[in-house]
Amino acid sequence: MAQTSDPSPENKPSLRDLLLVVFFTTMVMTLASMAVLWIPAIAPAVAEDLGISPSLVGYQFTLAYIGAMSSSLLVGGFVQRFGAWRTSQSSLGMLAIGHLILMSGHLELMVFGSLATGFGYGMMNPPAMDLLNRVVTPTNRNLVFSVRFTGVPIGGVLASLVAPSLTLAIGWQSTMLVVGALGLVLFAAMQPLRAKFDANRQSDATVIRDPLSGLRLVLRSRALRFFAFTGLCFAAVQLSLMSFTVTLLVDEVGWTLVTAGVALSCVQVAGVIGRVSWGVVADKLRSSTAVLIMIGSTMALASLIASQIGAAWPQVLVFVFFFAFGLVAVGWNGVFASEAARISPPGAIGHVTGGVLFVTFSGVLFGPVVFSMLYQITGSYSATFFASACLAATGVACLGVSRRAARAEAGQ
Repeated sequence: MAQTSDPSPENKPSLRDLLLVVFFTTMVMTLASMAVLWIPAIAPAVAEDLGISPSLVGYQFTLAYIGAMSSSLLVGGFVQRFGAWRTSQSSLGMLAIGHLILMSGHLELMVFGSLATGFGYGMMNPPAMDLLNRVVTPTNRNLVFSVRFTGVPIGGVLASLVAPSLTLAIGWQSTMLVVGALGLVLFAAMQPLRAKFDANRQSDATVIRDPLSGLRLVLRSRALRFFAFTGLCFAAVQLSLMSFTVTLLVDEVGWTLVTAGVALSCVQVAGVIGRVSWGVVADKLRSSTAVLIMIGSTMALASLIASQIGAAWPQVLVFVFFFAFGLVAVGWNGVFASEAARISPPGAIGHVTGGVLFVTFSGVLFGPVVFSMLYQITGSYSATFFASACLAATGVACLGVSRRAARAEAGQ
């Protein structure tokens, strides 16, 4: 049964604890995002050294998300036994291990390195949600979660700026040490606070448990089940926008690669702004679901407009449009995570959010693949954006079902 788990007024967290948790969970997410996107940022250099097509390097991203999906189901036991803070630290260690394996330069080992990196990525979300849920109040919940989720686009920007330059200077394999070293430094910086934030850990809790238990908790609750399906739909739209914007503008509109890259940058910048802005709006309205419905509806409309973009459109208008599209398609994650934690049963946030994220990651993993297949059938990227509109609308419908079910399960 889904229940709300807001802190009670008498246990209102301190501002110091709030700032510490937000700072460190955001840093962990930023580093995890850098780790996953590091190889894609230097794909040509890696491919040349390995003697493979650069397109094959893209499978590293897929392998990383397979690892993330797996660990999101397994991490709940670690959170209860060792604490959310230690689990967050452990995710940094796993990211470092993954990059050390990637550093080998052997294709077979790099498969395991990609999986390990993804495993570390998937480990960091459930404990962060548990930690954040302990320090938020009903008036700042969405903003706090949204600030933390800016770590994803920030990490992506840092990877795209730092990794290529370092690769030219010291070679791609040596750059693998950078993320690992940063992770170990952050691990050490977090250590003095471990006892404080892991005081609620259950030392006798079972670590290794049924990996599907969290997913079953989600699927048993109608509210959580449809909410997770919303995440799948929205994630598929988000990754498809990131994957196909440049190709659409180059192949079907006739833009240069550089100019199309500017449009994609508009999407990424808007994602950072949107994550914080939507958090503020959700807190003002005191309804995460209402804001997510607004975001999803706008996402569907923007997808339909994207399917009509042509060479006659002024460049400035296209840039403005993709900025607006990015505000919704890349800006929803923080509000979504906040609501997932809020409606999770007390004491089971790690398990439940792990199950929700498993379903959400499915959209990340399979969305671009399905859209690529759709392009192969239709020969038009415009058709893929029409499919995005359908998915966004489906996500909105799932939100409506989830909201009604949550009220019923809470006895309202």
